[in-house]
Amino acid sequence: MRKALGLLVAMVALCPAVAQQSLGEIAAQNKAAAEAKKAASSAPSSGEVMKLFGLLQIEKTMSAVIAATKEQSMEFAGQMLHERMPDATDAQKKQFQAMIDEEMRQALGPEAIREMLEATVPVYQRHLTKGDLDAMIAFYSSPVGQKILQEQPAMVQESMEASAGIQQRIARTMFQKIDQRVQQMMEEEKKAAKP
Repeated sequence: MRKALGLLVAMVALCPAVAQQSLGEIAAQNKAAAEAKKAASSAPSSGEVMKLFGLLQIEKTMSAVIAATKEQSMEFAGQMLHERMPDATDAQKKQFQAMIDEEMRQALGPEAIREMLEATVPVYQRHLTKGDLDAMIAFYSSPVGQKILQEQPAMVQESMEASAGIQQRIARTMFQKIDQRVQQMMEEEKKAAKP
């Protein structure tokens, strides 16, 4: 019995069909792993990038930026109206306001946002691999990723408030130095102009 079992083991070990099958399975596994690696290193699809945009709530962020831009544009438009029509009546001002609202709605509506997002997709496809995108989607789909997305607007706002004084100080110092250098340049020019 032992001899028969030993012979069976030896036959299996030496059988080319069994060895080829094992090598074939190994080759298939290696090929599948290489294809998965290649797919992960290839560019993500447009749909995958748009899925990331959805998770990142980019459309919502763009809408907020557009709303802020609209507000600034309205102030600029009001100044323009005042310069061109200093004696505008309330009716003319309302008409102008309605015209600006309509133009802004058409220029910066949902279709414009969608068009901007679609124009951005190739940028992400050039800079990120499918593997990168898959990892980002996994992270932003996780509870921690969702918390970051939820808290990020408040964190950005608070960070801006926390650093506002520092930014003002830096700008003030920078402009003082520029003013001093301009003054020095003007004095040097006066000295050079004297015979």
